[in-house]
Amino acid sequence: MKRIEGMTREEKDAQVRREARATMILFIICFVWNVVLAYALSGSGIRLGGLPLWWLISVPGMFVVAVVGVLYLLKYVFVDFDLDDNARGGAEHE
Repeated sequence: MKRIEGMTREEKDAQVRREARATMILFIICFVWNVVLAYALSGSGIRLGGLPLWWLISVPGMFVVAVVGVLYLLKYVFVDFDLDDNARGGAEHE
């Protein structure tokens, strides 16, 4: 995660919206992965290690997708910045 100094209030608001939008997209991807694969494979009857195939691909697979997605968000989307306009001032709030 990179750190950015000197952003305007509008740039900060845009970045917060960008991060929220990207997080929601990742959530939707994980949800769709879980639900679609669970329903698509539920009738197969295939079992591996005593567990149904739909569960093995849906649940642990979604965990892998989520971890890879979060790593992507941390590297390419999230930015470290102070949301407060005068966070370094401290006494300016009084």
